[in-house]
Amino acid sequence: MNISKFFRLSLGVWRSQRTGHNHELSHVEDVQSTLTATPLALDEAQLLNACRDSRIDQYDISSPYRVDQDYQARFTHWQQSHSYLVIPVPNPDNANQGTLIYSYLDLDTPPSQGTYELRPDGTLMVQMLEENAVREERIWFPSANLRLHVSMIRPSDRAVTTTIFTSDVRTSPVSALTDNPAIALQR
Repeated sequence: MNISKFFRLSLGVWRSQRTGHNHELSHVEDVQSTLTATPLALDEAQLLNACRDSRIDQYDISSPYRVDQDYQARFTHWQQSHSYLVIPVPNPDNANQGTLIYSYLDLDTPPSQGTYELRPDGTLMVQMLEENAVREERIWFPSANLRLHVSMIRPSDRAVTTTIFTSDVRTSPVSALTDNPAIALQR
């Protein structure tokens, strides 16, 4: 598997189940959500703004996509919507390693930037540097319609404080979202 294929596999509509544990506060969250991941054209305004804000040339990116997510917590009954862009910037010498940018569209924050590495077994390793914390993720596809994530979040100066397990099941095929000929999925 290569990085373009990995990100193309992420496209579609997904039903997500996330369980998180905050170890410092002894808090557990159980969240269900629907994610819609759609490919982005390289000339899309939000993508161009995120590239500018991250000081990245739009022609260096590969397979960018937008995620729209609707959350619902099972026990507290809160609901929330969230949108962000996922922007891979492959290393020119090895596309399976590079920079990953998350640009949150509904938050007044600068894009988060980190690194990714696609391992030979098809597992994507991500390390994102957030404002005061580091998030490490492992993401893999046991099958084409099942995606799993394990995440750890730790403040910059302490041990792991939050662990998260997420399983996503695709509910709508990728082909339903990739009919736009203007969308560049490969470099």
